[in-house]
Amino acid sequence: MYKRNKIIDTEYFHQEMGKLIFCFSQIVETVKYDSKNLLVYYVLIKKIISNVTSANILIYENYINEAKILLRSAVETVILITYLSQFPMKISDYLDEAQILKLKCNFIAYKEMREGEPIDILGNTCTKEELSKENKRCFDIIQESAKSKILKAIGLEDFVITEENIEKFDKYFKNYKPEFMKYENMYKELDKAGFKLKDVFEYSLRDIVYGFYNDSSQVTHGCFLDWNRKSKFNQREAEYIFHFFIKVTLFLKVLLKGTINFDTETSKQYLSGMKQAHENLEKLIYGKVLKH
Repeated sequence: MYKRNKIIDTEYFHQEMGKLIFCFSQIVETVKYDSKNLLVYYVLIKKIISNVTSANILIYENYINEAKILLRSAVETVILITYLSQFPMKISDYLDEAQILKLKCNFIAYKEMREGEPIDILGNTCTKEELSKENKRCFDIIQESAKSKILKAIGLEDFVITEENIEKFDKYFKNYKPEFMKYENMYKELDKAGFKLKDVFEYSLRDIVYGFYNDSSQVTHGCFLDWNRKSKFNQREAEYIFHFFIKVTLFLKVLLKGTINFDTETSKQYLSGMKQAHENLEKLIYGKVLKH
């Protein structure tokens, strides 16, 4: 029986986790992303790698709660990648929503800006008219399908914000929440499609990630008990973080099996490096390599 409150060597944990992330990153780079769908997966996977790399640095500096916030972001992206890999026909809808969400942010900036208000530390100002033109420029470069969705919902023929029609824009954007931010809905659709992580065990995606996501959400939203508790990086924390990393790195290979081929000839040396780093972390946390 191991003691879960024993202090863990943070530097060694950081070092081996860094190797694990590096090897996974190199494997990702061995794949050719020569289609729109594959390019979307690539960008999202790189976002995950960025999240976990930053989290690993924060762990080394003993900012554990901050690391959990970044890993929560990574898990959200794992959910999204899994969903899109099972429903690739929805990738265009995802890209539409991402562009509409950006325009929503632009509209909020327009709505909240006061004439003559400085927009940067140098004291530069921008008029409502200038900002409206910038919003129109951004609208003009998004996908045609995204443009159609916005104009149809607002009931206008062109994306030009004026004092006369601003309420239409406000009503639309105020109620706009992308479907790809509704994780419970994605879980349910994956379940209906019969998606299981069969290469690992017979569990749904929600079964695998929900506990980690829920706990880190409490940290993200400022749970007093989490932020008020100060402790050394112990075995309980190391085990928790290690499992989190595994969910957002090693499991991607399983989640995208059949969509992306990570087992290329040039990736074999990195797969070996990942296996070694994984075993070293298990020895550090549990005192032995676990059976898989």
